[in-house]
Amino acid sequence: MQAASSRRDLPAWSRYSFQYQGRLEGEKKVIFVNAFCITPPTYTRDQFVFVFDGGPCFFNVKYDPQKKQFLDLMFNGHA
Repeated sequence: MQAASSRRDLPAWSRYSFQYQGRLEGEKKVIFVNAFCITPPTYTRDQFVFVFDGGPCFFNVKYDPQKKQFLDLMFNGHA
């Protein structure tokens, strides 16, 4: 929805790889989701990847399991 409203062309969903990381924000538990539409390097199994730039091929979002909702969706920009 956010991508459509900001007129972003997204790669096919099947091209994305995802990383998930449990985080504590204050007293609140969230799941941080990192997404990228490239073939992931092998080290992504052990290290969380942060990509700066790259446009809508890269985004991250938080998931609140208690409220069952996504928060703070952020697409990367272009340099």
